[in-house]
Amino acid sequence: MSVPPTPAQVLGPPIHQISFFEKLDLLPGLLSTVLSIAYAAATAPFRGSSGASTFNRHVSSAAAVKRFSTLQLQYIGLSFGKVYEKWAGQNNLSPEFITLPSGARAFWLGDYKSAKYITVYFHGGGFSLAGEDTHLNFWNGVHESLKANGVPMATLFLEYTLVPHATYPTQVIQSVEAVNYVLKDLKRPASDILLAGDSAGGNLALAILSHISHPAPDVPPVTIPEGQKLKAAVLIAPWVSFELSWPRTKTNEFKDIVSCYAGDKWSKDYLGGKQSTPYTEAFIPPADWWKDVKVEQLLAVAGSDELLVDPIEAWFAKYKSVNPNTSTLVVAQGEIHIEPIIGPRFGRTKSEQGEAIKSWLKAKL
Repeated sequence: MSVPPTPAQVLGPPIHQISFFEKLDLLPGLLSTVLSIAYAAATAPFRGSSGASTFNRHVSSAAAVKRFSTLQLQYIGLSFGKVYEKWAGQNNLSPEFITLPSGARAFWLGDYKSAKYITVYFHGGGFSLAGEDTHLNFWNGVHESLKANGVPMATLFLEYTLVPHATYPTQVIQSVEAVNYVLKDLKRPASDILLAGDSAGGNLALAILSHISHPAPDVPPVTIPEGQKLKAAVLIAPWVSFELSWPRTKTNEFKDIVSCYAGDKWSKDYLGGKQSTPYTEAFIPPADWWKDVKVEQLLAVAGSDELLVDPIEAWFAKYKSVNPNTSTLVVAQGEIHIEPIIGPRFGRTKSEQGEAIKSWLKAKL
């Protein structure tokens, strides 16, 4: 839609509903996915250098649901809020939600009242898919790691409005609201706050950093007091460029969990016919754009076998050129897109990217 949805629309049923024929197509789609997995398993020994680094990653790439439309995937899955409620019940926790001015909701992991630091987290999924329990599991593990180091943390997860029910800049506006909630309502200084996100969520985290330094006219301001900076930004495979002509975008296409088709469709759907800007693609602006960015430290992680690794490295080179002492990039050999989040779904409980995040946070906080 061309204008942001009203709070009532955000809180109500999805604006766009799945059609009758899309519902009929669900069973054939599931059968197609099962056949893709079986084919991948059978051909895995012959995948060669163009395939994923391990059998598990090769098969899990085939298991990624690429057959369905966005509305079908949203119909099959739970909303992030429902995922959180279920996860909280399984872990004997009471879910705690807040509602932002736009009508978007956010929810807490950890005790924000006693936490030394608060992370505002933006989940990935091409702006089109909800967050998953693996997001909660990973960040709960980060909390436990930091707590053992004497640093209590809480995380506020934003449940932003998904495409196609809203397009840019709605998701950025809602992200700003989440950050302002911690700054204004909880009265926490910027130095207590981290921004974090994976894939499209990393895109939103970088949009916030851009907006703080270079305010976008169609987005409310972030109310950081003069002279303050956010504590840190943690970016897991941030989606910094919608361009698909990067060399490893092609060579990694059969290694990764995401596809060029999905990336192209989701980016166009997110823009909703608008021109891309530095707030939608962090790679667009020159290096000087990132000079004096309002964050003390930044970590980006990626996998060598993912579609986005080239633009991530290219963007990071710009960023680091003007922030040489406050930026870190880790590219994990043989790992794929958002490995710390997607890996556990297929039994891969540890990743170099995930361990790098925990180690880096322990060192910086």
